[in-house]
Amino acid sequence: ERARARARARGGMVSTSGDLSLRRCGLKDKTVFLLESKKLRSSYDVLRLTALDLVQQLDVSLGEAREILAAVSSRVARRAERTTALHMKEAEIKDPRSVRTGLETLDDALKGGLRAGTVTELVGPPGSCKSQMCLQVALFATLPRNLGGLDGKVLYFDAENHFRAERLVQMAQARFPDRYLTVPLLHKLLGRVLVSQLSSLSHLESLLPSLEKTILEHDVRCIVVDNIAVLARTEYAIDETVRRQEVLGKVASYLKRLACAYRIPVVTVNQATATCGREKGGVMDMGAMKVRAAGGAEEDSMGAALGPKWAHYINTRVSLAYDGSEGRGLLSLVKSPFAPEMALSFSSAPAGVSEDVNAAESVAPDLLPHLSALQYLW
Repeated sequence: ERARARARARGGMVSTSGDLSLRRCGLKDKTVFLLESKKLRSSYDVLRLTALDLVQQLDVSLGEAREILAAVSSRVARRAERTTALHMKEAEIKDPRSVRTGLETLDDALKGGLRAGTVTELVGPPGSCKSQMCLQVALFATLPRNLGGLDGKVLYFDAENHFRAERLVQMAQARFPDRYLTVPLLHKLLGRVLVSQLSSLSHLESLLPSLEKTILEHDVRCIVVDNIAVLARTEYAIDETVRRQEVLGKVASYLKRLACAYRIPVVTVNQATATCGREKGGVMDMGAMKVRAAGGAEEDSMGAALGPKWAHYINTRVSLAYDGSEGRGLLSLVKSPFAPEMALSFSSAPAGVSEDVNAAESVAPDLLPHLSALQYLW
């Protein structure tokens, strides 16, 4: 009872936002099975009950009931743990969870790829290879460790029906021709990408409570959401901005919590729109996070949609621009706590988005405004 009271006092019990699955509460498998057989499937379900309630429902001793409550409450309301930078670095080296992008310069800058426990945003105008990058990240997440992958499954949310299994197969065979030679291996690859079609932002919001169970049951090592901006901007009208930002904040917070709790990288796609500084009547447009090329004029700036509240949940932002007529694009690392700003030229090929090392001094004219590192305009 004292353990349960401490959990309440620390705020870890009464709010479902801190709810944990029983498999993350340090309980034995037979105890989890017993609890789930009584429809007690989460820490919230268990901590609503007293020790006597558990005795009656589970037919266990009072001591066993108290041990269950103590174990669950200690996981939900754990004390803050001290660590060191050295310990954090050693843990990352021992069990790396970052996912590679296939762009060596970007992966090196980020010290191994898109970092585990963080949310990365890919932002750019239509046709800038954002979805290609998502497929590429998904491919590397499914690869075995000896090929630089995470050897796990990917939870892929598709809002624009851009996911194409045949394109994923094409990338795999072009990048790893010696591996993907047989149908069984290709089936194994495709079976590791769990695709969920999304119809609206509300649809994604409704799926949040089940994500933790999916991660545990399927050994998910990466989450991709393509395209969060489409969901938000098509469902809500201009006069519903407050409601839209509220839902976006909930989605972003939940995704970031999952990323941290399970040490997995989360990748989201956002849209870029042209901005002119101020809307009619001099009211600042809060629907876009203003970005521009360093030294450029504000009226020539581009905006990453969804506003500052969404942007605050993003750890890393990568901007993409692509000139289809030239077959060449520019990728810029705009924001990252792990690396300084940088840019690289890329092209799109059967193997996916590939770094164009020979194009560093020859960039298409339409991409010149993006050569400087992008900066925020608050």
